[in-house]
Amino acid sequence: MSFEIDQLKTNERPKSWSRRDLRWLKVTIAGLLLFGAVTSINCNALTVREALGMIESGNNDRAVGRAGEISRYQIKKNVWRKYSSSSRYSDMDHAWQVAEQVFSIRVDEFQRSTGRSPDSFELYVLWNAPGQFRAAGYKRSRISKVVAERAERFANLVGAKAPPVLAIRGPTLPTGLRINGFSDALLSA
Repeated sequence: MSFEIDQLKTNERPKSWSRRDLRWLKVTIAGLLLFGAVTSINCNALTVREALGMIESGNNDRAVGRAGEISRYQIKKNVWRKYSSSSRYSDMDHAWQVAEQVFSIRVDEFQRSTGRSPDSFELYVLWNAPGQFRAAGYKRSRISKVVAERAERFANLVGAKAPPVLAIRGPTLPTGLRINGFSDALLSA
């Protein structure tokens, strides 16, 4: 650009802009606007149900984890048995019914302890490492790096600024569950 660097240091407006400088500025702004429009077109956030299945098992209904976790949501068998006597682990809708019940209990405990609803990051930590998160006083900085990295990926899939949507098709949330101030009626969209 044709103005002096000293002018920028003193917060003065440049004395004059050349035609070349103005053209460069217009092209740069237009390019940035176009880049923003193009990159935001296909940013569709997933629901919690979709993102959880993707992170935990790659949406594999028959997945079995190293510690014996079952279903696409990788639920420990002893936890599954608390909420269901069924062994339909590979039934995605039944697995989600169990997952919703687990979420309901964990989110309720989080809300009682913190006085607020969990965001997407915290929702994943409540799913994946609830005991660790509780012991850490629900502080992100005190959870393991591995869990934090997975929670960040989950939050990115769900969309950090969007409230988590727990249900899409199939079962609905237990009545009265609230996530980020949204009732179960709004979450089942």
